[in-house]
Amino acid sequence: MNILDVDECLVLLRWEAIGRLAVCIPDHAPSVVPVNFALSHGTIVFRTDDGQKHDHLMGQQVSFQVDRFDWFRRIGWSVLVQGVAHEADPSVLEGVELESWVPGHMPHVVQIVPTSITGRRLQLNVV
Repeated sequence: MNILDVDECLVLLRWEAIGRLAVCIPDHAPSVVPVNFALSHGTIVFRTDDGQKHDHLMGQQVSFQVDRFDWFRRIGWSVLVQGVAHEADPSVLEGVELESWVPGHMPHVVQIVPTSITGRRLQLNVV
């Protein structure tokens, strides 16, 4: 495993459209759900509807993980963004391509402001 620097992590995040959002729900196991996302000024942004996910992530510490693997060649990478989620003004989406993959109106824009961005790359070592 090779450690990635923050700049490389941000480049890799820009290439992807789907990540996994991990949210703590009191008295339950953490909830991990896929969301489509974009980067806006070094932050993760996505849209969501009303509901349990929205209710439990506002103002809370969350984790957001994105990865890509080539199972045949046994190579890949993983980026973990940790930070605080909050409701954002829709203006953060100006100039950002973000269209929900889920049908229906997604009225809330959520922004994760990173406190930590880490990544690792797995490369097959040929002897």
